[in-house]
Amino acid sequence: MVTPRFICNCLFALAGFPPLSCLASSNVVVQVVDGSGAPIRGATVQVRPVQGGFVPSMITDNTGQGNIPCDPGAVVRVQAVGFEPEEATLKECGQGLQFSLRPATVQTTINVIVTDEGSPTIAAGSAAQIDRTSARTVLDAVEDLSPSVYVTRRGVMGYGIAENGTGAVNIRGVGGSPNTDVLIVLAGRPDFQGQMGHPLPDFYDLSDVGSISVIEGPASVLYGTNAMGGVVEINPLQPGAKPEFRVTSSLGSYMTGQNRLWTGFRKGRGVYSFAAGLNYTNGDRPNSAFHSQDGSVGISYTLSETWKVSLDGDYGHFLVHDPGPVEAPLADSAASVGRGGFSLDLANSTSLLNGYTRFYSTWGHNSITDGFGSVDRITGGRVFETLTLHHSAAIDFGTDIVNYGGTAGTASGFSWGQHEITDAAGFVRGHWNPTAPLVLNAGVRYQTNSQFGNLAVPEFGAVWNFTERVSVSGSISEGFRNPTIRELYLFPAPNPTLQPENLWNYQGTLQFRPARNLTAWATLYYANLTNQIVTLGNYPNLELLNSGRAINKGIEMNLRWSVWRRVSTSAGYAFLTSTNLAPLVPQNKATLAVDWDLKRAFLHLGVQAIGRRYTDPSHTSQLGGYTLASAKLSVPIRRSLDLFAMVDNILNHSYEVLPGYPMPGVNAAGGVSIHF
Repeated sequence: MVTPRFICNCLFALAGFPPLSCLASSNVVVQVVDGSGAPIRGATVQVRPVQGGFVPSMITDNTGQGNIPCDPGAVVRVQAVGFEPEEATLKECGQGLQFSLRPATVQTTINVIVTDEGSPTIAAGSAAQIDRTSARTVLDAVEDLSPSVYVTRRGVMGYGIAENGTGAVNIRGVGGSPNTDVLIVLAGRPDFQGQMGHPLPDFYDLSDVGSISVIEGPASVLYGTNAMGGVVEINPLQPGAKPEFRVTSSLGSYMTGQNRLWTGFRKGRGVYSFAAGLNYTNGDRPNSAFHSQDGSVGISYTLSETWKVSLDGDYGHFLVHDPGPVEAPLADSAASVGRGGFSLDLANSTSLLNGYTRFYSTWGHNSITDGFGSVDRITGGRVFETLTLHHSAAIDFGTDIVNYGGTAGTASGFSWGQHEITDAAGFVRGHWNPTAPLVLNAGVRYQTNSQFGNLAVPEFGAVWNFTERVSVSGSISEGFRNPTIRELYLFPAPNPTLQPENLWNYQGTLQFRPARNLTAWATLYYANLTNQIVTLGNYPNLELLNSGRAINKGIEMNLRWSVWRRVSTSAGYAFLTSTNLAPLVPQNKATLAVDWDLKRAFLHLGVQAIGRRYTDPSHTSQLGGYTLASAKLSVPIRRSLDLFAMVDNILNHSYEVLPGYPMPGVNAAGGVSIHF
């Protein structure tokens, strides 16, 4: 009798592998899940063996699992309709591979894998990769992901808020001031200050980060407002099959300390994790101290093969001092901010539907020594489902509803009152793979807003794989950003008649993979920004109007190359030209990173070269360009103990990111990492 097992044994024999009966004890289990941790059924698992040849594709079952033969060094590729593909190199037979797939978006037209030799799970900006660099915060790591991303800063640690606050993320010249055009998605929920509309960058430390990814260009179909320029997704670290415990502690120049703790384990159907962080510095200038602490917990429980429930929560507080510009220093200027939030998910996975229903809330209190104070909140719900119609076609659909706002006033008793805005939206996106080399995407979001009425934004994209080594793609997408409560009702010149900003983005990407260890890609883009909110006039006669516009054009080039077995490098360059270039945005940025496995140590070298930047909208003054070099050396003492040392600004260059705020010269830190 011919059985499926007999057929599989024949196919494996043709591929040069022993039959399944011989592999029963040496198979590797591949687990495929989505961002919420729900299993993905029907994902395709392909293996490229070390010695070449072909291994038949495996399809994951209802639990998101599939078995592959153990072949250390083989490349495993996982893809599922509606998700970005991922790759990993199989290290050893004693452990499984877990892939967490991200929803496909036309903005990430071609997913380029960042090879992580230290982890069997590959993700753009994974925790293992970040730990090897000298990044102190999430936004430090974000700058390394793309040459088109630029983040402002003002000292060794502490981004701050208010007028001289930094931590603004600009993607292809779009970010806003304050930073309202790039959305931060934290553990699946949008994160921004309810009245001001900007994120709180001092809360994004690395204590609970599993991976970071960046969407360049509009992502409003999937995320709505504030995603006009792009999205930074911060995903929490998930426990593996065995209990884990990690502690990292460092101390360096200016009494700058960072301490992180993370632990996670699985027991029965439950998964549990806990993280905490403590960061502080005396600052590189007088009155520039910073102190923060945070904690988070995660709990999930598998109810059945179909349903899983999870709860993630976090809370943190920071106190940041502002030294002021050197020409007008401040003696006692500080901001105190506390913020917390949670997400409650019910994930589902069946043969047809895979997705989740999420309820989330974020709240915060903010106090500045100039007397300003506010209390804000965000409360929302989201349903996201993927309907698999065929192995080559799927439809994403869902709905969002969010209410945000709060109260604000001064210590003297003045109050701007309480304001709130409600957004409700539905969205649908289709993914179709009509032929092996062609993938088509299209989507639309229809949104209604209690302040601005209704609007619809579309996106379209296509990828053509000429060969396994050459791919081209293109996309057209629209993004928007709603006016914030500050712009409508608070200061400096409230205008309740403001309308949403708009951006149309057109881009094309060519990816070339001449060898297995070398990948290069380049993207050309054209972005048309209209209806931008600008401040006109001089204080106290100011006015906010939808009168700004700009055309941003540019090119991004990236290369990733495993030079030798123990040496890999990545390089990138971005050039931007604009009819109305925003202040503090460089036209040129280049990045270079080299990772060298020294067997008994690991060395990371990073370089960023930043071009000149205008300091004002009228382009009357500039800040000079600068080059930053950093290094981190990690030395394992025992299997569970590492020592490390890192140096920033090795060349001791003098430079400013924010006018009047000189950045620190060469500075260093050393520490220890315990993990078991």
